[in-house]
Amino acid sequence: MANIKDVAKLAGVSITTVSMVLNNTKNKISEPTKKKVLDAAKSLNYNANGYAKALASQKSNIIMVVVPDINNPFFSALVKELTRFAQEYSYFLYIHNTNNKKIGKDEFLNLLANNIFAATLVVDRNVNSLNEDDLRKHNIIFLDEVDFDSRNTQIVTGNNEMGGYLAMEYLIKRGFKNIGLLIGPRSTANSSRRLSGAIKAAMNYDIYIDYKNIVHGDYSYEEGYKAGKFFKEKNVDAIFSFADMSSYGLINYFAENDIIIPDDISLISYDNLFLNKIISPRLTSLDQNLKEIAKNAMRMADNLIRNKTVQEKIMVEPKIIERESVGFKK
Repeated sequence: MANIKDVAKLAGVSITTVSMVLNNTKNKISEPTKKKVLDAAKSLNYNANGYAKALASQKSNIIMVVVPDINNPFFSALVKELTRFAQEYSYFLYIHNTNNKKIGKDEFLNLLANNIFAATLVVDRNVNSLNEDDLRKHNIIFLDEVDFDSRNTQIVTGNNEMGGYLAMEYLIKRGFKNIGLLIGPRSTANSSRRLSGAIKAAMNYDIYIDYKNIVHGDYSYEEGYKAGKFFKEKNVDAIFSFADMSSYGLINYFAENDIIIPDDISLISYDNLFLNKIISPRLTSLDQNLKEIAKNAMRMADNLIRNKTVQEKIMVEPKIIERESVGFKK
């Protein structure tokens, strides 16, 4: 495979001259010399390295996505959709996995400063404390709900309050009143929105939600498994779990303790991961429509890169995917 040295040798010029011509750098290189370089590159079928071109022009076609745990099926599914739409817009997607470790503001900004990213998509709640100048300078878009007070934040995410409302309404319409909730961390905006929607639905249908039936988790399998014992002792009729990964923990705990879903207890969840079609019972869940989130996120990133006006907040509507884990109150 030809390299820049081969082009320089064939054209009879320096490597620097080749680099300036191919990167269209402003210079006083004559037209005949430019033609020799371009002809040499064409005859050798030379394609300049995209990263090298980015270094020269301070522009790139690389978009970074920051996720906390790529092993989590939810983040894997989202990255898959983002990759597909990145290709449609001719961008390369770079995945930065934080391994659920907190990343400080200075550390994150150094990461951006030391690399050439055209835009950055953040799906990790550990990334915070950024000001508006940081967000604009680096074309940062959040794909998960974050609280930034009154500051303008570019965000594309699911409508979590609507999802919470739909899930609770679904259980209530099936006759359930003694409902437990396995929610997310206290500091997580998307959990707060889902809880707000669930409580709003309960109020609209005149159903009392006992705060003693609410468990804070961290969206993990382990927290779901631990919550199973809690809900068993509370003797709830149905559970609204805020994450499929936690629901898998609930399902396994109940299976080990001879509690049958949905005969003994019903379960509705959130995320609609592909495993929901495989596990038993198949899990009824809120689909966030990751395809639409990824599509809008990549369109927003492309517009920001091109200095076009963008809609700063896009909320994608979720929908319930019905399967076998929710029955009817006897």
